[in-house]
Amino acid sequence: MKHLIANWKMNLVNPDAWLKDFDLNNISEEIQVVICPNYLDIKDFYKTSSKIHKKILIGAQNLSSETEGAFTGQISGKMLKNIGLSHSIVGHSESRLQGEDDETILNKVQTAFDCDLIPILCIGENQDEYSKGRTEKKIKHQLIKNLFPLQQNTSNKILIAYEPIYAIGSGIAVQNEHLQEVSLLIKELVRDNLGADLTLIYGGSVTSESARNLAKVDDIDGFLVGNASLDPKEFANIALSLE
Repeated sequence: MKHLIANWKMNLVNPDAWLKDFDLNNISEEIQVVICPNYLDIKDFYKTSSKIHKKILIGAQNLSSETEGAFTGQISGKMLKNIGLSHSIVGHSESRLQGEDDETILNKVQTAFDCDLIPILCIGENQDEYSKGRTEKKIKHQLIKNLFPLQQNTSNKILIAYEPIYAIGSGIAVQNEHLQEVSLLIKELVRDNLGADLTLIYGGSVTSESARNLAKVDDIDGFLVGNASLDPKEFANIALSLE
C-alpha cells in the first residue's frame, strides 16, 4: 500500500471544486489518499468527499497533546476522531518552528494513538545540519525523542514523513541518493528499536515532475505534498507516479 498525503496548510480550498477536478478513478486502489484541510474546512470536506470519493480519508494538520480540558484554542484528537478523521500530522517543521519541543511531539504521537488516529510524524534536518553532515545525528535524535520512548508496536499505526526542512517550499526536492541513504537509516533504526518495519513517506517540494523521479527510491512508500496538493489535477498526477 502506498500513501499520498495532502497538507493544505493555511489555505482556503473549495471542497466541491477540488473534488470535482480530482479524478480518483484512474488512481490505483493500492494508493491511500489522505487530505489534511485547514480546521474550518474539515467538516465540509468530509461531508462532500464521503458522497463523491469515499476512498479518500481525512486528516488534521495538528492536534493537542491533551485529550480534553482547559486548553484554550486547542483541538483534541478525540474531537477530530468524532468528526470522522483518521490521521493527524505531528511534528511538522513549521510547528516545531513555532515552539513545539520533543516532549510535546512525543505526547502528541501518544495522544493520536490513544484517540485511534494514525500519526504522520515529520522528521528531517535543516540546511545547516545537512551542510555539516549531521543528518544522521538529527534523524536519530528525533526518533529517539519523538517515537521510541513509547515502546509499543507502533509500526503499523504510524507514518513517518522524512521532510528535509531546506527542501520544503524551495521547489527543489532532495537527490535520490540522499533520500535512499536516509530512508535506509530510518527503517533500520525503527527495526532495531521497535522490532518491525514501518511506512516511510517523503515530503519537500513534491510535484508531479519530481515525484516520478523520487518514486524510484525503493524504500519510499509515498509522499506528503504541500503546495502542489492545492491543485487537484497536479495532485492526481503525483498519485499516478506511485503506481
